[in-house]
Amino acid sequence: MSTTRVGRGWLSPRFGVLGAACAALLATTVPASSAVSAADPSCPTGTPANAITKGMAVHGLTVTSGTQPDKFQGNVLGVLNDGIAPGIDMIMVQLRGSQITDAKGNVDKGIWYGMSGSPVYDAQGRLLGAVSYGFSASPSDVAGLTPGPAMMKLINGSPAKAAGAAKVALPNTTAHRLVASGALTSTQASGGLKQLPMPISVSGLSQRDLTKIANRFNIKRQLVAGGGTSTSTAATTIVPGGNLAAALAYGDAAWYAMGSATAVCGSQVLGFGHPFGWTGSSMLSMHGGDAIYIQKDNTYGSFKLANISAPVGRLVQDRLEGIAGVLGTLPPLTKVTSHVTATNGNSRNGTTMIAYRPYTALIAAFGHLYVNALVVLDKLRSGSATVQWTVKGTRADGSSWTFNRQDRFASHYSIAFESSYESYRQMQTIMHNNFENVRINSVHYDGSYSPKFHALTIDKVQVKPGAKWVTLSRRSNTRVKAGSKLPVRVTLMPSSGVGGPVIANLAVSVPRSAKGSGGELVIEGGPGRSRLHATSFDDLLTKLANSPHNNTVTASLYADTKGGGRNPSSSDTQLVSDVVSGSQFGQLSIR
Repeated sequence: MSTTRVGRGWLSPRFGVLGAACAALLATTVPASSAVSAADPSCPTGTPANAITKGMAVHGLTVTSGTQPDKFQGNVLGVLNDGIAPGIDMIMVQLRGSQITDAKGNVDKGIWYGMSGSPVYDAQGRLLGAVSYGFSASPSDVAGLTPGPAMMKLINGSPAKAAGAAKVALPNTTAHRLVASGALTSTQASGGLKQLPMPISVSGLSQRDLTKIANRFNIKRQLVAGGGTSTSTAATTIVPGGNLAAALAYGDAAWYAMGSATAVCGSQVLGFGHPFGWTGSSMLSMHGGDAIYIQKDNTYGSFKLANISAPVGRLVQDRLEGIAGVLGTLPPLTKVTSHVTATNGNSRNGTTMIAYRPYTALIAAFGHLYVNALVVLDKLRSGSATVQWTVKGTRADGSSWTFNRQDRFASHYSIAFESSYESYRQMQTIMHNNFENVRINSVHYDGSYSPKFHALTIDKVQVKPGAKWVTLSRRSNTRVKAGSKLPVRVTLMPSSGVGGPVIANLAVSVPRSAKGSGGELVIEGGPGRSRLHATSFDDLLTKLANSPHNNTVTASLYADTKGGGRNPSSSDTQLVSDVVSGSQFGQLSIR
């Protein structure tokens, strides 16, 4: 017999925070894909390494507002041999214009987060490289470029396999020269170059919510509030220097990183100039975006604020030199829909499309349902809810499966969060079962919320071993007859103090084999001590669907066996009107 349990270790990818964008996202279980080489005249030619000279003039493209790229200029400062990885140099440039510097040439926003992938060309129009590294102290106009020829290998199908670094230290002579020239401060030079951070922007959630989610599920990658979704179904054309987003999900729950496109070669797109998650193959959706503005930040570095637009394709490569995608073909997606209402008259229908399979349960429950519940409740804390979820998917052999579940919830802290957790836990259990590889294709929620807290608490437990009811307590040792059916009466009181008691009538069997021994009667509200033991995937779905609900009262008899063991011998359950909390137990003497 196999036991299926919820594991949380899979939610612990080595996501880096500011400056650790190359740490592994999560290894997907989908088949690897790769870009196909295309002979396209629009593809740029990379600048040969022997053509790069100190002081040579360069120009580039990036977006500061809207969708159309601005032009910027600059000069080459030098080349760090093997600066990115063995065999991959880093080209250092000093740039100006496009809000990097102001009209007088003074550093303004500097190299901001979101410039990753911005193409830089030489005087002949060849692709020198993409902006991908910067200094994390105060804003700086000095950037590190990933060489164009190295990035073009993503299209030619031969990306580097070398181990790279998220941080590159400057050689002392280079650092001293740049500080002396005024290009860098000593603090910036000592801090070294870092990959421009690409935190995951999340729509609909506050930073407090995201911190709580990250801590609860041990997510190490930086999640930042303030992500924006497209207000229409229109897609944004991907152009060199334009906005480019890699998305784990889009729709009501948009989870994405926004950078810049480096090149568009027919149906193929290059971008970022460094990894997003460094997963090798990738199955994320690819989007354009609409930049709102560049926010200057003198402490952590300036950054671009932008809305994600409709999907235009899929990412197929996530490598050391950047990302590569294909236009026109979307990755396999999980569709999450919901209809959520509240007693205040608010209601909402929502839709989210999830591309990143390992985060299906997390984004469906806490990116989608949780956010929609907050919207209709317009309240963070206490309340009650009834939620039903239907999950559909495919098995390893391609056949379909469907899972249905409904439960009641109540919380003094956050009813939106409380009502989201059970569906998350069950989807996790389904996806990570011990029996076969399955996929979730769709999730639908129907939720009804109230800002008022409704729950029941176990107040009194009585048993009837003979002609009279006897109150059960921890100090009592009630005598019961072996082989009999023991009636149990549970009195439940509303937690709010409003309304009368609710009575649950149960019964447990006293085993004949326990005669002359003792036992314990345990009364619990909600799932209690229930454990899930499944022998097949079908059995798992059945037992998950039929597992005790939050509005369940359970009576369980644990009888002492002659061998000295202690096993549950009988139990009974009853559904009541509201969520039940609390527990009571008492000792039995079996005669």
